[in-house]
Amino acid sequence: MFASGRWYPQPEALRFYSTIENSSSSLVSNDSKTSISVKKPTPEEFGLPKENAFPVFAKPRGNGKKVFGLVPWKNGEMIADYVLFEESMKLAETSWLDYDGMTRDEREIYIAHLNAVKNRKLSYIDPKTKFSVMTVSKLLHQEKCCGNGCRHCPYGYEMSKHRSRPPTTGIHRRTRLLVVDNSNLGKEANNSGKLAYCIHVYKSGYRKKHMPKAELGDKILVAIRGEMKKGFIVGANTHIHFRKHGVPSTDTNNLVLLDDEGNPLGNRILAPIPATLLQKRDHAQFAKVLALANKFF
Repeated sequence: MFASGRWYPQPEALRFYSTIENSSSSLVSNDSKTSISVKKPTPEEFGLPKENAFPVFAKPRGNGKKVFGLVPWKNGEMIADYVLFEESMKLAETSWLDYDGMTRDEREIYIAHLNAVKNRKLSYIDPKTKFSVMTVSKLLHQEKCCGNGCRHCPYGYEMSKHRSRPPTTGIHRRTRLLVVDNSNLGKEANNSGKLAYCIHVYKSGYRKKHMPKAELGDKILVAIRGEMKKGFIVGANTHIHFRKHGVPSTDTNNLVLLDDEGNPLGNRILAPIPATLLQKRDHAQFAKVLALANKFF
């Protein structure tokens, strides 16, 4: 029946055609067994060819087939195609209950990411750190977890079995850290986008070539803005497989800088620090760091 569907114009009278395979069909009456020979109309007679009558649907998913793709946009930019856009919107949107429990910074990140996905962008600028962050569309297009703990990872990074490398047990060489005191050197590093990174860990009992992993409360040597400074770790982004009961984990690796004499470089700690660090208040240098903190969790 050619009159089915909203793409075809509906005829004025409803016609029933038999399923006899011949050049002409028979219109059968219910009251009698008489039949009238009626020529079956073609799609061209309705004014719409068959190949133009139906929309083009996405290709079915299958093993070994790349479902998500990219399409060119202005100035050579690549954006997500419609299939990737639809799947990304399902993962980007959240319920009102989850949105109501977010902090102000988390809401700004959520809105920035959602707007980027709506515009089919592959990345967006973090409203606080001004870093470029990959959207869920970019990660879906990769079709596998990279193992780097991306912010919008759709593969469940922490419990993912597709991780390309094992997680580290702590802060090691070249690990980036965020300075949480109000020192001018720390502010310049955080605003420039080139965070301080670890180059040595002060722990005894290890060989020089086998540098130990730094944990919460350890002293390390970092390279920051072309200088080398010592500092204490006051926040560690510990992997879920290595978290300990009673030791909180933060979203970033936080650091408090020290001057050449071992005193804190700033006079205030801007971020809350774990309360478990109070156990080290007997340490002379670390007691000075704890004196600058006004929030614990």
